[in-house]
This record gives sequence, C-alpha cells and structure tokens, in this order.
Amino acid sequence: MDEIKRLYYIVYGGNYTLTEVNNTDKMKWAIHDPNYIWLLCENGEKPIASVIFVVEPKYRLGKTFAGVVLPDYRGHRIMKTLIQRGLDYIFNEKDLCDLVYGVVRTFVTKSFHKELDELGLIDMGVFPNVRKINKYETHSLKVLFREEAIEKRKKEPVLIKPANEIYKIVREKLGLEKAKLIEDEYEPPEKFEKFEFFIEKSPDIEWEYYEKRDSGKLLISFFPFHYPEIKLYTKDKKTQVFIHFEKRDGHGDLMGLETDQPSKLADILNSVAEYAESIGIKYLELLLDAYNPEHQKKAHQADFLPCAYFPGLAMDENDKRLDFIVSCRTFVPPNFKEMKLTDGTRAFMRAYYKLYTEKLWEELDRV
Repeated sequence: MDEIKRLYYIVYGGNYTLTEVNNTDKMKWAIHDPNYIWLLCENGEKPIASVIFVVEPKYRLGKTFAGVVLPDYRGHRIMKTLIQRGLDYIFNEKDLCDLVYGVVRTFVTKSFHKELDELGLIDMGVFPNVRKINKYETHSLKVLFREEAIEKRKKEPVLIKPANEIYKIVREKLGLEKAKLIEDEYEPPEKFEKFEFFIEKSPDIEWEYYEKRDSGKLLISFFPFHYPEIKLYTKDKKTQVFIHFEKRDGHGDLMGLETDQPSKLADILNSVAEYAESIGIKYLELLLDAYNPEHQKKAHQADFLPCAYFPGLAMDENDKRLDFIVSCRTFVPPNFKEMKLTDGTRAFMRAYYKLYTEKLWEELDRV
C-alpha cells in the first residue's frame, strides 16, 4: 500500500483526491472487495503504473479510474495495456457488466485519447471544471458498450431542448433513435423561493441514503460508485439532500433528494447550489432521468446545464437499460485553455459552451 501511495505522490504530489488512493481504510476495502480489480505494472518489485476497475453487479455497470504511469515510463502504451487487461477480465473472463466508463482529463495527450478510442471507448460528453489538481480541469466521459447494452436500452428518451443538444451528438455516434422533444417554451424563473438548510456530517449518512434510496423515498436517487459524506436538511426535515463532497478540489455530487414539495424542485436545487457554494463546492453534478422532462426543466431553471449523456447507465426491474443526462452547475468560470481537444470531445464542448453562454445572457437580461 505504501508503494502504491508513493506512485501517486510522485505524479500528483499531495493533490490527488481519490479516497481509494489517499485513505488507508478505503484502500484496504478496495483491495479486498471482490467488486474491485486493482491492476499494477511493476518493474521488478517497484510499481510503475496503476489503474482501478470497479463493478456494480446490480446494474452490470463498470468503471475504470485512477490511472497513473510514472513519467519515466510513459510513451510505451503501458496504460493501454493495463486497461485492455481489465476490460478482458470483466467482459470476457467473468462477464460482469454490459458497459464500462471512464473519466479522462482533457489535458492528457491526444495520443492517449487515440489509444482509448482503439480500445472502443467512445466520448459521451464533458465535465467542465470538474476537478482541480493544479488548476481546474475539464474531463471527458468515455464509455465502452457491449452490443447488449444498446439492445436493452429503453428507447425514445423524452428530453427538453438543452438536453437534446447533447443527445444529438451521442445519437449520431451510436446510431440511436431520435428523442421525443418537449417543445414547451422555456421560462426562466423571476425569483427563486429560498430554502434554509442545515448541515450534518456523520458516518450514518451513507447508510441513511441507501435505506431511503432502496425504499423509494427519494425523488432523485441514482449516482453509482459514490457515497455521501454530508446531508443538507430543512428545519422540519421534510426536504433532505445527500451530497458527496471532496474538499480538496471542491468537487460535489448531488446523489439523492427527498422532499414533500416536488413542484418546488427548481427552488430546492437552487438553494442547495447556493449552500454548496458557501461550503466550498466549486462544481456540483446531478444525474437526471432521460425520460422525466419535468425534472430536466426544473434542474435547468436552477442552472444545472447538460454536459454529457449516458445511454444505458442504469437498469430497471425488467432488465431494460435506462439513459441518464449528466447536468452540472459550476461556480467558477470555465477555463478551456490548454485543453487538447479531440474530434470526440470538440462537439460536446461547443454544445455545452452554447448552453452556458445562453444562461449568462439570461442572467444579464434579468438584471
């Protein structure tokens, strides 16, 4: 474990944020959990590269992350070899999932993006300002689909116009059907109702989230491979929000939301975002059902903008795979300088920036 930590420290200094690498207990958990596959490349007994895979059996969903190669060993396709080995294991040897995704820094070399393309990983969107190591970075979402994942999809997502701007790019890449487009005229809110929140931090939050999620109490409930550290709640506790928050880089994920006032979802999300910013969150992400345009409308009103589209991310009780929209609210201006854009990410960047600037004009017109 010490040698693995040292590997990441050499590359990232003390700025790497993932708990599987930084937290000793979480690292032990990942090493022993059968749903994790941790691959190392060694020179003698010295680890020179590392990458992790994790699988969610319920949804037959996989994720690859935490890839790192020592600088002196780059340029030899070591990471591509490790990822290929992991994919062979979870797809072919064990048949554990129907699709695998990864999030890749847009600052890495174009040659590495090309290697991922060769492995079959396809760009499905971008995450603007999603992480900060030395500076805020935009990442790309890449997904490898087995044929079963596309065949089992619930067809015809029902989308508002902003979400459809992202879906159109994905549809062209994968040859999917057109979405059912909601043509309602968008009306920006004149004023948001303020929800006052209190905050709770305790180990019990994670298990409370799972209980509410699994018993169907949450209005918004799906976010795989993450766990909440904080809960926001109103004084009467009738509205509660579960959030994953990484303090070191200001990254937040809105994982679950319970409320007795679903018609006020836009107000709740806006109030959550304002509170999140006050405690240091710089980027807040939300997964939205691609068949629920009402939730999409409310989120867009609260400035959560579509940035990626994930076909077949979840699975229902009938084994139909369900699409989700990735929406985000960023609290620092997007910085797109020095990115090494590929053809796969360029269209998503343009679509997101168009939505972002439209929101800026909306704010200016409101003043």
